[in-house]
Amino acid sequence: MHNLLFFVTLLFFTPSLIFGQAPTTTANDVIPTWNDHFRYGVNPGYYPTWNDDKFLANIAAGNTSLGIEGAGVTAFRASLPEHFVNQWGYNVRVSAFQHYEMVGMDNHTVFLQEPESAHQDMTAHCAGQQSLMFANLYEDIWDGGANGTPVNDDNYYAVYVYNVVETYKDYVDYWEIMNEPDLSYSSNAWQLPGVPGNWWENDPAPCDIAIKAPIQYYIRTMRIAYEVIKSLDANATITTGGLGYPSFLHAILRNTDNPVDGSVNTDYPHTGGAYFDVMSYHVYPHLSCYRVWNNTLGQFEYIRHSDAAADCIVDFKNNMEAVLLDFGYDGITYPEKRWIITESNVPRKGLNTSPENYGTEELQRNWLIKAMVAAQLNDIEQVHLFRLGERQDLATATWEFDLMGLYKN
Repeated sequence: MHNLLFFVTLLFFTPSLIFGQAPTTTANDVIPTWNDHFRYGVNPGYYPTWNDDKFLANIAAGNTSLGIEGAGVTAFRASLPEHFVNQWGYNVRVSAFQHYEMVGMDNHTVFLQEPESAHQDMTAHCAGQQSLMFANLYEDIWDGGANGTPVNDDNYYAVYVYNVVETYKDYVDYWEIMNEPDLSYSSNAWQLPGVPGNWWENDPAPCDIAIKAPIQYYIRTMRIAYEVIKSLDANATITTGGLGYPSFLHAILRNTDNPVDGSVNTDYPHTGGAYFDVMSYHVYPHLSCYRVWNNTLGQFEYIRHSDAAADCIVDFKNNMEAVLLDFGYDGITYPEKRWIITESNVPRKGLNTSPENYGTEELQRNWLIKAMVAAQLNDIEQVHLFRLGERQDLATATWEFDLMGLYKN
């Protein structure tokens, strides 16, 4: 009876034990220890005539009960966008994740994004282009359980994150905050400091990045996700959204979520590095690492082979890590970040006249072996290939990204 009375007292007089609350630490204080083995991951993709998630898991990981050998995949990088889970219910993929576990996959990565239309930010941060962010990001994150959950129902992103994580936290280890928020076709993304418009010294313009919103809004999503996810699972890891540009990482690390100017004040006490544990990046060697400028010749030299392509994933990590070290993420000032790659591959065939766009079956096969070894030697915890199945036939393909699957079309 005394134990029961004690529980009832806790239930009614200690709301934080029931409703949760923001964590008192950030990634500037502590990062969860990695307690897993290396995961051979893949982006499963969508195939109109092969749209059963469980079947895709069978051919990815294998299913001995059905006699399916599989491709050796041990983790998926999946997506659970808000528009999807609000339409079909938050439990819609639970049985699929249970099946993934049954066939030997675990500790998956899920990227969080894509609000339903009613929850989309309607502010035209970039004239004539729709923002990809959630509306009401700057509403309070927490309301003390006023509506049955600890998060504020007016903060759509907080509610979405809370519901997804509460439902799938037993299956997911890495929560990735959006997919490629820094995707850009502007030269400002890769310009060096000193060049007008470069991102090292200027915040990316909303029109220049995929999210079509200020970078402070992206940092705000990281902060909301960090607080909500850690309140539900202290050992979960929050990652950046598959970044491609060190200059964008630099902008995250120098800005807070302050929508006015990214500066620090009492309401916005931390810059973006406080809100992620793991550095997730994307690297496609055929776009980035097949050429080196030769000053003597005054032109590019091309190095199109699997050794260079495998080195590329490490070179990308080193470039990102240099930025983190500049901001004190060195294990002394702040904890070191952990690492995953959530998209990478080289094409089975080059499909245009650009000298960089090169691929063969041999190169892809050899790169795959070497890249997975290089990742493990360099403390990268998961590598997710793009993607499980090719989307076009080799002879008629028109886009090299459709020739990056583990299985043919």
